[in-house]
Amino acid sequence: MHNSASDGQNVVQAQHIHGDVHIHGSAAREGASAAPPRQLPATARHFINRTVEQDALTTLLNGSGAQHTLLVSTISGLAGVGKSTLVVEWAHKVRDQFPDGELYVNLRGFDPAAEPVIAAEALAGFLTALGMEPDAIPASEQARAAQYRTLAHGRRMLLVLDNARDAEQVLPLLPGAAGCLVVVTSRQRLDGLVTHHGAQRLALDTLTPEEGHQLLARHLGGERLDAEPDAAATLLEFCAGLPLALTLVSVQAAAEPDVPLGDLVADLANEHDRLDALDAGGITGIRAVFSWSYRTLSPPAARLFRLLGLPISPDVSLAAAAALAGVDHRSARKLLGELGRAHLVTRRAGDRYVFHDLLRAYARERAHADDTESDRTATLQRLLDHHLYATYAANRQLAPARDLVELEYVDEQLNCSFADYDEALAWWDAEHAGVLATIRQTTALGMPRAGWLANAATYPMRLRGLISELKTSSTAGIEAARQNDDRPALARLHADLSEACWRLRELDRASENARIAAGLFEALGERMWTAITSCGSALMCLDAQQYADAVTSARHAKRILDELGGTGEAVPESLATQQLTTDSLLGVALAHCGEFDEAFPLLRRALELDWDEFGRGYVLHRLATAHLLAGNIADAVETCGRAVEHRRRIGHSAGEAESLTELGKAQRANGDTEAARHTWQQALAILDPLGHHNAEVIRGHLNALAGQ
Repeated sequence: MHNSASDGQNVVQAQHIHGDVHIHGSAAREGASAAPPRQLPATARHFINRTVEQDALTTLLNGSGAQHTLLVSTISGLAGVGKSTLVVEWAHKVRDQFPDGELYVNLRGFDPAAEPVIAAEALAGFLTALGMEPDAIPASEQARAAQYRTLAHGRRMLLVLDNARDAEQVLPLLPGAAGCLVVVTSRQRLDGLVTHHGAQRLALDTLTPEEGHQLLARHLGGERLDAEPDAAATLLEFCAGLPLALTLVSVQAAAEPDVPLGDLVADLANEHDRLDALDAGGITGIRAVFSWSYRTLSPPAARLFRLLGLPISPDVSLAAAAALAGVDHRSARKLLGELGRAHLVTRRAGDRYVFHDLLRAYARERAHADDTESDRTATLQRLLDHHLYATYAANRQLAPARDLVELEYVDEQLNCSFADYDEALAWWDAEHAGVLATIRQTTALGMPRAGWLANAATYPMRLRGLISELKTSSTAGIEAARQNDDRPALARLHADLSEACWRLRELDRASENARIAAGLFEALGERMWTAITSCGSALMCLDAQQYADAVTSARHAKRILDELGGTGEAVPESLATQQLTTDSLLGVALAHCGEFDEAFPLLRRALELDWDEFGRGYVLHRLATAHLLAGNIADAVETCGRAVEHRRRIGHSAGEAESLTELGKAQRANGDTEAARHTWQQALAILDPLGHHNAEVIRGHLNALAGQ
């Protein structure tokens, strides 16, 4: 791999990166969470007992016998028919039979705006619930699925996979061994699960007129229905047997006890434009039902309802809702409360709000009918700015030394801050799916700041191991920067994408994007970033064992950084950190080339200076490598041991495995093959669950020992 300042070859962003995979925290909290996960949503207040379907699920559960084989059941039916309500109701009744807890995910298979949940995202949620630290979760879907099957093995759990689009979305989420019951809801039949996994299939029909009448009676009282039987029957006809529509009708009718049901029927009948029932093959009165609920709202609440239908995110926070409406948090909470009382939104934990997907479709439809295009664009611009300011604020807590480009303007009404590191991280964990959705949506609309949001999201995504998501956001951000001819953003985003591809082992694509980034930074005269990309090139060259090229890249970075730091002024923290990173990279690259007289002073200087905890672990490791290469075996063993203990103490699991691998080499060179075998087995135990590519390297070392 050739690299020079003139051609900008093979570089990758290296700002605040000290090694291969930067993981904060242990792979799992002692292998499991302190308490079993209990993720079931709350049950519905009024539930019509679907005895036949509940009995079928109970029969499936009871038929598992002593072996507790993996069981799968699918429940299909059209939108709003009550699939999710049925499963949650039944699951609450049997949850005591699952001592290891229950997992739940809404896969959003048919959401009219939000994208379906990808398997990798759902697996990340499951792994966190099962005790794995979010920042230790593997990057690839395949590795996440393997780790999930490992953690689920031997457990007796109930899994509810709600609103699946197809069998392919579900398959990676199935446990690999006996002991669990999986219930899947979908509008599709999911024949693949029946064919390949023996799933029991249940088809959920709409409520019968008698069942619908029973649901109305629970809300309105039997006497009111008996007083106007024809009007009650017409209401049932308008609702087409859909529990969702019946609930909305009941709530509105209960709110007006003195209004005859006949007047309510007339009001519904005047709504000529009706919402097609999704996948029902015909027309129902559900749009009229929604319209009725919508017209009872105050004008500000009706406006917020419409605007909530515009984002493609799976849910919205209170702060995001306030941004959409352009109001303060107190006003937004009041309006959301009004929507909640009308059953038009549902509040989840952490001040987050979700739509039923039919209601989302109706809200978006009303927004396009009742609001102008400029109003809709301004709404999404406010959401973009809210996420941009919040992500900048999170970076200031999570990575104070990170050098983010100063924004041209800040809307103080939307600006925010976080009190400390933990608050910023909690916000990111709750909001990252919404941030990614905003990046994708506003990129499609050509909004200039979408690219800068993608760049600001890079560090927290990397911190939490969201590497596939980082690749998606960077790719979208590049498109936004291109649309707006924003070359500074474009350069950073190509560097971000290069890093994501490198971590995903897509090395050719990593090199391609890195070359583009290096050329852009050179043309822009951004020397600090030119050094960062050249330093990243040294990392890639070390990874590829092209040590002379690594020296060239690291020297180029060091020369630029030394010039930037030689002005006589105080050196910024970001520059000082990058200088130490570069010194240690150059030192280990020189050691690989046999230039020990120059290598050791650089490494020792880096170790003596003030490092963050993670950076110190990398310097210790690189110094140990240099000792091993120089034949200083005793020093190599001692320094490797220090690196292992340091990384173990700070919870840097992948780094610990890296140093264990090097320690095993030093022990073998010292003639202690048994110690080397034990050390490499420890490293393998860490890397296998992470799906790390270095696990195969360690197996090669162990196989070589076995052949001696």
